[in-house]
Amino acid sequence: MKKNYITLLFVFVCTIMFGQKVTLTPTVVNGASFSAGPINLAGVPNSTISLGIKVEVPANVAVGDNGTIKIFFSKGSGLGGNVAAGGDGGTLYFGGGKTATKSFVINLNWTDFLTAGGFIYAEYKSGVSYNSSNVAVVKNATMTGGTTLNPPADAPNPSDIANTLCCNQTIRQGDKPAPITGSQYLNPYKGEPYGVNSQWLVTSGPYNSLDDVNKTMNIDYITELKNITVTRKLGYSYGGQFPNKSNDVTITIVPSPITSNEISVDASVDTNGFAEIIDTNPKEILGSDSYVNLNILADPFYIPRRSETSLNVDKYEWEYTKTNKNLGGFYNWTVIPNENSTSLSSNKFADISNSEDNYFLIRRIATYQNIKRASNSLKVVIRTIRNNNTICCNQDLLISSTNEIEKPSMISGSTAVLASGHLLYQWQIQSITSRGKISSNWSNIQGATSKDYLPLPLEIIPATGPRDRATTQNYNYRRIASSNIFTGETSYSNEISLTSSFSQSPPQASSIIIYPNPATSIINIENKDTSFLTPTISIVNILGIEVNSNNFSIMNPNLLNVDISNLIPGTYFLNLKTRNTYLQFTFVKN
Repeated sequence: MKKNYITLLFVFVCTIMFGQKVTLTPTVVNGASFSAGPINLAGVPNSTISLGIKVEVPANVAVGDNGTIKIFFSKGSGLGGNVAAGGDGGTLYFGGGKTATKSFVINLNWTDFLTAGGFIYAEYKSGVSYNSSNVAVVKNATMTGGTTLNPPADAPNPSDIANTLCCNQTIRQGDKPAPITGSQYLNPYKGEPYGVNSQWLVTSGPYNSLDDVNKTMNIDYITELKNITVTRKLGYSYGGQFPNKSNDVTITIVPSPITSNEISVDASVDTNGFAEIIDTNPKEILGSDSYVNLNILADPFYIPRRSETSLNVDKYEWEYTKTNKNLGGFYNWTVIPNENSTSLSSNKFADISNSEDNYFLIRRIATYQNIKRASNSLKVVIRTIRNNNTICCNQDLLISSTNEIEKPSMISGSTAVLASGHLLYQWQIQSITSRGKISSNWSNIQGATSKDYLPLPLEIIPATGPRDRATTQNYNYRRIASSNIFTGETSYSNEISLTSSFSQSPPQASSIIIYPNPATSIINIENKDTSFLTPTISIVNILGIEVNSNNFSIMNPNLLNVDISNLIPGTYFLNLKTRNTYLQFTFVKN
């Protein structure tokens, strides 16, 4: 019996230890692209290696941001390892997800390895150490001293290569320049220390990408009214010297006839500057109307005057790219199909993950004839309901004629489910105006760490003039569920509002009720005060997936009927929009 316990414990520990996956991928060795095989130091005294690491955590294992990542080198199995120069990556951030990546540039000395070679590996340590597979390192039998290379006689000398760039160009502010093209050259020893390496320099500007095969640089939309200069230098892969400098190519930026293109969203901003959106409460990304000044079209330096005639742009396009909270990664801008309006709903993104926060950059492209202007890039994080973390419900408190206000009721929360650790709650509050506009970012409510929360009573704000009414400061609430372990996950609930209104105000939550709740087949939506004005209804599940869109019946002007018999049991959010109000209700399908 004792042996059985020992065996089971050993299996359990092994399962935990090998649950993580660490991948180490070299990309560049001494300035040359690396694809496969061992890292070849050749005879170079000091080699520069660019690498990427990826740590993946299984879905059933909690993860946090306290683990560290390092790259080690070793002379051989059983000889131990040392942290490579530049190989201490510090803390690895997952940002609430299950995958984290990090880039390194390390230096390896020729003398640190035996003639038989050695290897490098990555180690992720979070209580327990998880190692990547070994990447072999080989070298020549002799070292080339100092920075002196002994290239073969037929190896091109970078200093003698014709090195030109084409061409100077003038573009409108917000447009995208044509690719910068470099002269071609042979590189028969690419990957060797005496191969040819290039270095492109851009004085300032947006994201750019290189095409090493065609020797071109592609530059993104330039939104600043500022000229850009591009230069290419050539040198050997080893040594870090680039003696062959090309001509300068200048991209001149002049004013655009498309006079403005700005986008924004009414949302709170997190500590990284991302606008926060929960998918159960989508928001409109608003864009200003863009116009074309024909005088600036004819003369970029024309000074516009008041009351000039302007034309509408031909069309709008919306683009987005995924990123992370540190704005890292490769920007793959994708056009959202069939979205050509001035504004965009945040539920139009196709690749929303339900297991982690989704960080995006969003922009709008305004086009007139062959001229384009990109808007500012808006940082947005879209979250889904995870871990059964939901709260209920909106409350609209009545203000009496004597300026007395109803007391709020308890905001009830579900019991969240996390993969591991002790469950922790933190309630947050956000100020909103009487018209529902966001007036503050989210902040923690001190001491509000229970499953449910009873809001403080709303306070009357006295009228400031004889024609003004007393009002109140309204609020939104949400709950964060997290684990007490450092590697634990965090999830955000849906958002509910606590508002107030006078009896003669447009109908709010206090005059509109849904019943029965829970329900099995039919949900009734009743307006006790007045009739519904052009209602629209949508129902989404806790994953943020829409399961019912405008599938309802009008029984009479004050009563709507929604068939939910085809829904699976669970918690749902019902969004009701009329001509003069927008409300969200939570209901349970049995």
